[in-house]
Amino acid sequence: MTLNASYLKLLLQNWSQTCRTAKRLAISVNRLAERLPLSIDDLQNTDEELFEKLDAFRVRFGDLQDSLGAKVFRSLLLSEDEEPINMADTLNRMEKRQIIQSAEHWRTLREIRNAFAHDYPEAEAERVNAINLAWKVAPELLDIADNIYHYCQRQNINLPEIERADKQ
Repeated sequence: MTLNASYLKLLLQNWSQTCRTAKRLAISVNRLAERLPLSIDDLQNTDEELFEKLDAFRVRFGDLQDSLGAKVFRSLLLSEDEEPINMADTLNRMEKRQIIQSAEHWRTLREIRNAFAHDYPEAEAERVNAINLAWKVAPELLDIADNIYHYCQRQNINLPEIERADKQ
């Protein structure tokens, strides 16, 4: 396979950002392991330290999901000289490469990200459910990043490996 050098450079830049974000998300997952899953009572009676950890987790989860979906998937296709038509096409191609489980599953991860990206104090039950669901699927999001790394290795695209605190 011939690779497009200019898009390969873009892929490496996007991948670098993804590695940093994935490492930070893995740290957040580990930090929250003793406190999650949450109940509504936990959320109402928690300390500021947990809120800070939850905020960091929320941002890191969203950042990794955005980085993968909006940048890495597209730059990977472009580096392989494939022009993605739209997001549905991109997801189908990622599924074909076995980077994501399915396009529908990716959309579910996106919905989870959207559900807990916002902090509505009057909707505590929804917040708790969204936080717990995001925490449950965060390892899947990290695994998708690993899938990209392994796919690229098989294609002789040398990306740095993600340093994951949860895999050490």
